[in-house]
Amino acid sequence: MRCQAMERIDRTGFGSIRILQDPDSFCYGADAVILAGFTADHLLNRKKQPENLLDLGTGTGILPLILSHKTDIPEILGIEMQENSFRLAERNVGLNALEGRVRFLKGDIAELQNPVFSDLRDHFDLAVSNPPYVEKSKGISCGESAHHTARHETTAGLREFLKFTFYALKDKGELFVVNRPARTADLCILGREIRMEVKEIRFVSGHIEEAPNLVLARLVKNGRPGLRVLAPMHIREADGSMSEEMLRYHERNFEGGPYDYH
Repeated sequence: MRCQAMERIDRTGFGSIRILQDPDSFCYGADAVILAGFTADHLLNRKKQPENLLDLGTGTGILPLILSHKTDIPEILGIEMQENSFRLAERNVGLNALEGRVRFLKGDIAELQNPVFSDLRDHFDLAVSNPPYVEKSKGISCGESAHHTARHETTAGLREFLKFTFYALKDKGELFVVNRPARTADLCILGREIRMEVKEIRFVSGHIEEAPNLVLARLVKNGRPGLRVLAPMHIREADGSMSEEMLRYHERNFEGGPYDYH
């Protein structure tokens, strides 16, 4: 057990947005940047913009921070269960002068009946989530650490994330999510069961012509069946340089970043 967090402040490359992180615990990755870009792309040129957004399993708040820069959404709420990550997220609000627009709530989304969530029902137009990738009792454990909780299902699994999203979204509200390709069938089956219909998926590979290692999905609460598979995306070109689309997602401000793009 560490006695003291080794905190640092990183520039994100999104305008003046900075993030306070603990590198010995967990730092955000390329998946968060890709999910934010995927979400923001869908909002371009829409006549009606969302009034609010919910981020489930927000960590230190990277998705609310990026999307506060990429969009004009006036109300953004992140939910996080880990105490240290939640406290860092709260401090990131002040660090970026986002009081009154971005806020965070501490709670476990597996506990849907928790009174702290009572005001969230049918409230949100939009939700995003980078839920744990690894099912319970599967994968290589990294111990009872913040990194383990972020990447492995502990109390809440994919089903619980989808159930909470259904609870919190308005009718026809949208969820944008990133996960591993191995969970694609789970997303579709559980989504339909919970009435969160998968409408679009997009596979993402680390390098061009490699097998995908991420999948992006857009789900709609009470949506009609009908799945569209979008053109695949890759993060790096054959020579190792950043792909044009990844540079666009990062607004051409990529400088190495406080994350891993491999």
